[in-house]
Amino acid sequence: MPIAKLSSKSQIVLPAAIRKRLKINPGDELEITSTDDAIIIRKAPCSATEALDSCCSDIWQGYEDELNEARDQWS
Repeated sequence: MPIAKLSSKSQIVLPAAIRKRLKINPGDELEITSTDDAIIIRKAPCSATEALDSCCSDIWQGYEDELNEARDQWS
């Protein structure tokens, strides 16, 4: 089991094997929660529109802008 050390600035380095397996890259957001005696770090889920943008089809490209425009009209 890999062990990480907390720095003087309260920073940790995620082991490379874990970053590669979970496809965590610089700039990715991580979700951090805690239980009684554990810290849980997960790759934060991307938004639904980001997921659609990453689909193989171009049909969803730019959908986020269209969705935001529709939301603006609702208010």
